[in-house]
Amino acid sequence: MAYSVPIVRCKKDTMVYVVRLLSASGGHLRKLTALGVLPGVKIEILQTYPAYVLKIGYTQIALDYNLAKNIIVTP
Repeated sequence: MAYSVPIVRCKKDTMVYVVRLLSASGGHLRKLTALGVLPGVKIEILQTYPAYVLKIGYTQIALDYNLAKNIIVTP
């Protein structure tokens, strides 16, 4: 069985799949879903510092640490 970790623990230039989103804040959850970050979506991590830059399909989004830590992924 594959393990799940927050996306902030992954290295750049890796492909991951979203397993779930933590709902620490309703605003964070709404923002992530509006950006297309949903369970089952494949994400490529392009950059981890100073912001997390993620590629979802043909779209690139930048997230800060407080928002990115709510994304739980598996390789």
